[in-house]
Amino acid sequence: MAAGSAPTPCAGEVPLQHEVLTTWTTAQGLPQNFITALAQTPDGFLWVGTMNGLVRFDGLHFQDFTRNGPPELEDDIGALVRDSGDGLWVSAFNGFFHYVHHRFVPILLHGRRHYTVQSIARTLQGGVWISSNGKVYRTQNDQLIPATLPMTVHSPQDMTVDREDNLWITDRANVYRMHLQANRLVVAATYPLPGCQLLYTSRFGTLWAGDGHHLFRFDGNSFARVHHPGLGNFVGVMVDRQHRLWMASGGLHGISRESNGHVETLTASQGLASDDARVLFEDRNNDIWIGTIAGLQRLHHGAFTTYTDIPGLAAAANQTDAAFEQSDHSIWGGTLEGGVIRFKNGQWSHFGRSAGLPPGQVRGFYNHGNMPAIAIADYGIFVFHGGRFIKMRGIPHGYVSNPVNAPDGSVWFSIQHRGLFRLQHDRVTHITAGQGFPGNFVGAISVDPHGDVWVGGARKLHRWNGTHFQNLVTAPAPILCIAWPAGGLALGTMDGLLLRTSMKRNGRMLTQKDGLPGDMILDVVGDSEGNLWIATTRVIARISRVQWQAFANGQLRHIDPEIFTEADGLKSRSLLPMNSTSALRSTDGRIWFATPKGLAVVNPHLIPEPRARAVTNTISVDDRLSLATSSITVPPGRHRLTLTYTAPASIAPEQVRFRYRLSGWDHKWINGGTAHEVSYTGLPPGSYAFQVIAIGRDGNRSLHPATVHITLQPFFWQTGWFLACMILLAAAALVEATRRLTHRRAERLSMRFQERVAERERIAYQIHDTVIQDMIGATLQLELIGFQIAEQPETSGKTLAELAGRMRETIARSRNMVSNLHSTAVTQYSLADVLRHAEAEFRLSELPHFEMRSFGLVRKVHPLIRDEVYRICREALANAFRHSQAENVTVTVSYLPDMLEVTIADNGQGMSQNLLEHGRTGHFGLRGMQAHAQRINASLTIESSPGDGTKVILRVKTSRFWHMRRKD
Repeated sequence: MAAGSAPTPCAGEVPLQHEVLTTWTTAQGLPQNFITALAQTPDGFLWVGTMNGLVRFDGLHFQDFTRNGPPELEDDIGALVRDSGDGLWVSAFNGFFHYVHHRFVPILLHGRRHYTVQSIARTLQGGVWISSNGKVYRTQNDQLIPATLPMTVHSPQDMTVDREDNLWITDRANVYRMHLQANRLVVAATYPLPGCQLLYTSRFGTLWAGDGHHLFRFDGNSFARVHHPGLGNFVGVMVDRQHRLWMASGGLHGISRESNGHVETLTASQGLASDDARVLFEDRNNDIWIGTIAGLQRLHHGAFTTYTDIPGLAAAANQTDAAFEQSDHSIWGGTLEGGVIRFKNGQWSHFGRSAGLPPGQVRGFYNHGNMPAIAIADYGIFVFHGGRFIKMRGIPHGYVSNPVNAPDGSVWFSIQHRGLFRLQHDRVTHITAGQGFPGNFVGAISVDPHGDVWVGGARKLHRWNGTHFQNLVTAPAPILCIAWPAGGLALGTMDGLLLRTSMKRNGRMLTQKDGLPGDMILDVVGDSEGNLWIATTRVIARISRVQWQAFANGQLRHIDPEIFTEADGLKSRSLLPMNSTSALRSTDGRIWFATPKGLAVVNPHLIPEPRARAVTNTISVDDRLSLATSSITVPPGRHRLTLTYTAPASIAPEQVRFRYRLSGWDHKWINGGTAHEVSYTGLPPGSYAFQVIAIGRDGNRSLHPATVHITLQPFFWQTGWFLACMILLAAAALVEATRRLTHRRAERLSMRFQERVAERERIAYQIHDTVIQDMIGATLQLELIGFQIAEQPETSGKTLAELAGRMRETIARSRNMVSNLHSTAVTQYSLADVLRHAEAEFRLSELPHFEMRSFGLVRKVHPLIRDEVYRICREALANAFRHSQAENVTVTVSYLPDMLEVTIADNGQGMSQNLLEHGRTGHFGLRGMQAHAQRINASLTIESSPGDGTKVILRVKTSRFWHMRRKD
C-alpha cells in the first residue's frame, strides 16, 4: 500500500498539470509554427502573428489574409495590440497597419509605407506609441505624429503606458517616466535599471520591468527586485485575472506560473510544444494561450479532470475498468492488473500485490464494512481483513461481475456464462428460471430509488419481488446498463438507449440515427438535474433532461448531445466494454468514469461553458472574397452570394450549431447544423438582412444574431422609378389606344351612317335616272296618246302598246333596284371592270367610241371608296353618252402609290360655266357627283367649255381607307 497527494498551490487552485493543454501547428492550418504575437478582438477572434504572416483563429479554422489583406501581412509579425474599439494595431516586419471596419489601413511614416517598428505601447484612448529607428511617434486619426525625445534618452528598447497615461521607456540603462507637452516628451522621473529590456503594465496597474534574468516591480518610488518569481530566464511576463504571474522563458525552461508564493512550471516533458515559449496571452474565457517556436497552445481548465499520475501505480497501469463509491464517500477505481486506487480526503492511495490483491482485472466493488469487497476477474471476491485483502470462500469459479448491495443486506452479482447469483448470510444462491430469471446472460444489476433490485438480461428487464423475478420491460437488444433519471428509466443496450419518463409509460428507442453518438451504450448515469451522462465505445456525452424526455414522449425526432473530448480534460473519449460498473454519480454530485487512461471526474454544476456567439466571417460575391462587414452593396446582375459564419473561441467549436435566415427572402429560421457556410443565387434586387445565431453544445445560444445588411442594386429597368414610368407609359398607351379605338369606332359608325346616306342618295339617283325618267317619258307618251286618240285613233293603239312595254321595263328595273338596295356595286369585279360594264348600260348607238385604260399595279380598293368612285364615274359616263353628243369617250384609271385617279374625257359639245355651277333644272347629276366626292374626301375637277368637250378628273387617297380595311 502506498499513499500520496497531487501538489496543490493554494486552496481552490487547479494544478498546472491538470489544466488541458491543446496544440495547433501547421498541420492544423498555421502558416508557421513560430508564434510572435497574440491578441483577441471583441468579436472573439484570436489573432495570431507568426514568422510567416498573420492569421485569425475561431477555434476551428485559421484564416489568412493573402486574398484580402496587404502583402506585408505575409511576413514576420512583430506585435498585435487592441485599440479602444473593435480594431487592432498590427506591426509587421516592414509596415504598420490599423485593422478597423474590417479592412487594413496602412499607417504612413513621413509618406513612406515601409518601415520597421521596434516597440509599441497602447494608450488609454486606444491609440499607440511606437518607436522606429530611435524615434518615437504617437497615432492620431491613423496618422503618426512625431514626439521629440529628451537628449538624455537614447534608443528606446521597450515602452509601456501606466494608468495615468504616462509613457514609460527603457533604453537598457534607465527607465524613464514621461508625459507629453506640445509634441515633446518631458521626463518626469528617471530610474536607473541597467540591462532593462522589458516593460509591462498589468491589468491592475502594476508596473513590471525585467532584464531577462531578474524581475522588478515598481513600488511607487523605485523598481524592487522580485525574489523567486518563477523562471530565471524570461522574455515575456503576464499577470492574469487571478493575479497569477506567468513567465515565458524563450529558452530552455518552458513557462512558469506563480501564485501566492507557489511556483509551478510547464515544460516540453509535460506536454509543452517547446521549452522555447515567447508569448503569453489570456483570452476573455480566462484561458491562457502560449506562443512557442513550435506551435500555438491553449491552457484550459477543462470540465473533466483525469487522474493519471497516481503514487505507487505504474504509468503503464492507468487503465481503469470499474468505479465505485464506498460508504465513507471515498472513490475507488479498479485497474487492469494494477490493483485498485482510492481517492479520499484529496489523497490517492494504491492497493496492489502487497495488499493481497492478485494482478487481474477488477470488475466491480460492493460495500463490506470499512473497506469495499473487490471482484477480480476469475480470482473471485476479495474482502479486507486483518490489514489485507483475502479471498472470500464459497464464491463459484468464473468471471465475477457487477456486484451490487441490496437494501436487505444481500449482494447480487453475476458470473460470466453462468448467470445470476445472490449472496446473503455467507450463502450463495444461484437464481434460475424457476425463480423467474431465464438464461445465463446478465448485463446489468441495479437498485432503483425505492430499493428494488432490477436485473437486465438478454432482452428483458426483471424486478425482484422478494421471492422471484417479474418481467416488466422488454428491450430490443441485450441490456448493458440501467439508470433511474428524474423518476424515469434509461436502459443502455447494444443497439441504443431505451428511454421512459415513468414506469407507467411506454418507452422509445434512441439510436445513432436519432443523434445518439454510438449505438452500444456501455454505461449511463443520471445527474442531480435529470440529465443523462452516457458512455459508448466512442465518446462520453451528456443529453439534457429536456431533450431525452421530449424524445421519450415523442415530441422530438432528433437530439443534439454534448460530446466531451480531450479539450475538456479527458485523456480518452470512451470506455472499454468490460461488463462492469464503469460510471457512477458520487454523493457530492460529481460523475466519475473509468477510462482506459485513468479515472476521470466531472462536476456537472461547474462546467465552464461560455455562451456561443455567432459572427459573420467572410462574404463572397461570385467567388470574390472579402471580410464580412455590417453592410454590403452588390452591383446589378445575377450573382452567387456566399456567406461564412462562425462562433469564435468556443470550447467545442466543432459542436456549435447554427440557425440562419435571410430576411426578405427566407420566411423562417433555417437549421444549418454545424455547417459554416450558406449560398444564395439569383436573388432579386432589394434590401436584405442576413442573420445567424450560434447554439453551443450545451444548448445556450447567441443573445443577439449577427447581422449583415445586403443591398442588391437593380438594373435601371428594375428600379421603382422605371416601373412607375412604365406604368405611366402603359396607362398613356392604354388611353391612346382607347382613344384611337373609340375614334375608329366613331369613324366606322360615321362611315356606316355615310353608307346609309349614300345608299339613300344612290336610291334617289337611281329613281331619278330610271323611274323618274321612265315616268317622265311615260307622261309624255300619255300626253301624246291623248292627242293621238283625238286626231289619229289608228296610231294611238300602237303608241299605247309601246307605252305598256316601256312600263313593263320600268317595273323590271324597279324590281332589280329594290333587290339591290342593300348591295354595293358588283363586289366580285374591280373598279375598271364595273366601269367597262357601264358602257353597255348607257350605249344607245354606235357612237361614241369608248376606250378604257388602266395604269399602275391594280389593287383592291375599299368597298366604300369603290362604290363612291363608281357612282361618280357612272354619272360622268351617263352625261357623256346621253348629253354630250361626243364621238369619243375615254376612261383612264391610274393606281398611284397612295392615290387612285380616274379621268373621264369626251370630245362632245361641252358645258357652259353656268351649267357647271348650277346644273340642269330638275337634275341632280353634278351635285350628286360633288356630294359623293366630299363623302370620301376626294378631289373632283370638271373641265369643260362649249364646243371643247368635257374632262372629269377624280383623285382620292386610298392609304387611309386601306388601313381601315385591314383593321376591319
